[in-house]
Amino acid sequence: MLSPPTAAEAPTLGLAPEIPLLIAEERAHGWAIAYRGTVASVGAAGDVAMLEDAMPTWLLEYLLLGRAPLVAVVKIQFALLPGEEQLPELVNP
Repeated sequence: MLSPPTAAEAPTLGLAPEIPLLIAEERAHGWAIAYRGTVASVGAAGDVAMLEDAMPTWLLEYLLLGRAPLVAVVKIQFALLPGEEQLPELVNP
C-alpha cells in the first residue's frame, strides 16, 4: 500500500481539491486512461488501490523516494555547411 511521507518529512501542498489527476499509458492508437480522479479523491480508500495499480514504478519512486530514472544520453554528430558543398569525410565514423 502507498505510504506517502508525513507532514514532518515533506511539506504539504495546498492544492485545490477540484484539480483533475490523470494517469494514461501510450498505446498504438492513442492513449489508454489508467486512472482518472481529482486531488480530493486521491485520499479515498478505493482510489489508493487504483493508483497503486495505475502508477508505473518509476513514478512511484520519483514521488515517494525522490529518485528520478536514469535516461541514456544519445549523441548525434552532424555538420552544417553553407550552400551546396560536398560534406567532408567523417573523422570518427
